[in-house]
Amino acid sequence: VRALFKTAVRDPNPVIFLEHGALYNLKGEVPEHEDLLPFGQAAVRREGKHVTLISYSRMAQLTMRAAEQLAEQGIEAEVIDLRTLVPMDEDTLVKSIAKTHRAVVVTEESRTCSVASEIARRIYGLCFDDLDAPVELVTGPDTPLPYARNLERQWAPEETAIVNAAKQALHRTTPGGVVVPGGVYA
Repeated sequence: VRALFKTAVRDPNPVIFLEHGALYNLKGEVPEHEDLLPFGQAAVRREGKHVTLISYSRMAQLTMRAAEQLAEQGIEAEVIDLRTLVPMDEDTLVKSIAKTHRAVVVTEESRTCSVASEIARRIYGLCFDDLDAPVELVTGPDTPLPYARNLERQWAPEETAIVNAAKQALHRTTPGGVVVPGGVYA
């Protein structure tokens, strides 16, 4: 965040820099002499070979925890933190999906007309032949974000939904209803 903010401040063009309020209490090391981080460079937070989990902001934290749960079950998920949406690092997406052949997009917003649907559209446009299963979306429902904290917690995606979406991407059913691991139809 620090390096991206420094890049935003020094950019001569208008930049919209949004921070998620729920990340303010996160604790961790802040590099002392971190250089500028160019826009449009996603970070591969975890290497994997079975499914690609794509997110940004607060959902990147949840996605990492979901990937740890999946690893306990023998599913190695690659986690991509987009970091910036415009420009979006399409090269990292393409490389990861060429390796895993499956994608789950995780965002904290409504599904319709969302960043999640735009990411999925780009994946289909760039990687259609590499996909072995439909792109799964993990988002909030198509309703306004509730103001009450207890309702907001129920509205926002959670780790269990990410784990289930990854499993759905890995297991497809044939027209006869037989589950075939890996998305290959017999």
